[in-house]
Amino acid sequence: MSSGNKKPSSKRGRRSRRDRHHRDSHADSETLSPIPEHPDVPSEPATLIEDQEGLAEVVSHLASHELVAYDTEFIGEETYYPQLCLVQVGSRERVYLIDPFAVGDLCPLFEVLASPDRIMLVHAGRQDLQIMSRLLGRPAESVVDTQILGGLAGLPWPCSLTKSVQCVIDAPTPPGMTFTAWDARPLSKRQLRYAADDVRYLPVLHDFLAGRIAEYGHQEWADAACVAFEDPQWHLTDLTSQQRKIEGTRRFRPVERRILRQLVQMRDEIARDEDLPPRSAVPDNVLLAITRDRPSSNEAIANLKGMPRSIASRHGHRLIAAIETGREEADTPQPQRIREESPVDRVAIDGLWHAFSAAAIGGGVSPALALSRSELASWYLGDRAGTPGKTPWQQDIVASLLKPLLSGERTLALEWRDDSLRHATHDSMTKDSTHTP
Repeated sequence: MSSGNKKPSSKRGRRSRRDRHHRDSHADSETLSPIPEHPDVPSEPATLIEDQEGLAEVVSHLASHELVAYDTEFIGEETYYPQLCLVQVGSRERVYLIDPFAVGDLCPLFEVLASPDRIMLVHAGRQDLQIMSRLLGRPAESVVDTQILGGLAGLPWPCSLTKSVQCVIDAPTPPGMTFTAWDARPLSKRQLRYAADDVRYLPVLHDFLAGRIAEYGHQEWADAACVAFEDPQWHLTDLTSQQRKIEGTRRFRPVERRILRQLVQMRDEIARDEDLPPRSAVPDNVLLAITRDRPSSNEAIANLKGMPRSIASRHGHRLIAAIETGREEADTPQPQRIREESPVDRVAIDGLWHAFSAAAIGGGVSPALALSRSELASWYLGDRAGTPGKTPWQQDIVASLLKPLLSGERTLALEWRDDSLRHATHDSMTKDSTHTP
């Protein structure tokens, strides 16, 4: 018998919030805003697809177009893999909403979307593409992410779909429905409209951004950024990043780092077996406690604050085995620890960061898309070999903007023109140099 005073779990709290938003969307009787008139914006309400016959119609329609749009709605906090609840696709003419619970096999749809015969548009589509890759068994080809295009076309990074679209067309801004019960049925008109608008405006947004990228001369960078979606490794779970996030700024001895690496890997395996998100199976703070205390029994693991007792009972022995593996594993070379910034370092790094940021913005590139201040600081405080940046295309952006400044080949010259910061033209520089106060 429940005491009634027990605090609800975060998972139950999130489900309650989703259910509440779902009920509110049905109760809201407000008329939906009209769809703006534009030749490349489908003006009709989206078609809801609930059977294989309807899916065949969608596949036939998309196969006849060279540019298609894709998005999904899912619930990601309850299962190891996100639960797919709705698929949104469209062209310049039509928008379709596909109910995966009713339709079943979506492979025919994903095959036509993933084909190199057409460009598939997404916006901030990492998880949507991972869902497709997992269900199809291979990555999609010819994907273009309009959020990335925006970062190379003078928009901030990251920029939401709603704000990106507002740069092109006066589209209505519906209330956020991301955190609603997408697995509940029926979906309300407001939920369906929200989902449809996630793909409705992608073609016209793509046209606008593609023109800006051509104007700036950034097509090569855009192509290199988007081709990464075709790499199967890009779709895999990044356990190294999980470990770095757990470590934070804490100092670890080599044996502790080895143990934590093994625990992160084992947690992922346990979570997959239990069909739970990894942090629900074993929270981050529990992994740190196991790394520190190295418990030797299931009961000792179960007694750790925040550890689910059922997981400890069924899988404690696997976590103990991971501790032993980490203890016995040979040390791997670790990158040299970067010294802390001195006041002089900070002034120098801030100067470089602001100079790079100004040069990037002036050239139509969002600085954060190419580089972070922490990456620049690590490079500056290290041996300064190579170019800072995660990938070759990001390094190429940094090199094109920062290296000429560092070598003295270029002086940073900017001007405020057309309500934006731009690289100064020759005429404006000449005019400025001859100006007498």
